[in-house]
Amino acid sequence: MQKVKMPVELDPVKSAQKRSDFVGIYQLKDLSRLHEFVLSDYGQVEVNLKCTYDEQRLPIMLIDAKTAVEVSCERCGGNLTLDISVNATYTPNLKSTDEDLIPDEYSVIDVNEYGLLDFKALIEDELLLAIPFVPKHPVNECAITEQDMSWGELDKAAQEKPANPFDVLKSLKNPK
Repeated sequence: MQKVKMPVELDPVKSAQKRSDFVGIYQLKDLSRLHEFVLSDYGQVEVNLKCTYDEQRLPIMLIDAKTAVEVSCERCGGNLTLDISVNATYTPNLKSTDEDLIPDEYSVIDVNEYGLLDFKALIEDELLLAIPFVPKHPVNECAITEQDMSWGELDKAAQEKPANPFDVLKSLKNPK
């Protein structure tokens, strides 16, 4: 199957009624919020979207997206390529749906007043959440070794704790 550009907006209910399947791509350069966290906007996000109904007749979107992004390693400062994969199940927040019936593994997503969902923004949000908060190479692959991360030994006076932590405050109150 040929990969095509994915829709920017999507009606999840109508797409579920049609049992729509989308296989396509988003260019990383088109995901503007992602630019703040990655070093290069070269590449693409491969997205598989299946719209259907579950056993409870809730419209759902099964999303599978994957890409590779280049970020900066927080330990050594070098370039780090991360393979990001996102698998999620969404259901639209409909007024007629009882929230207690929605399974815990589903994420509820809001649609606008026309029943449309900004699908491109949803994929971008999922990718942003998948990037580690502090991306680092594995220790054995990083330019900074464990010896470089050593801060030295503490002297014995620094290692000893006072019996009462407030003794330090007393010494500040009454200087000798």
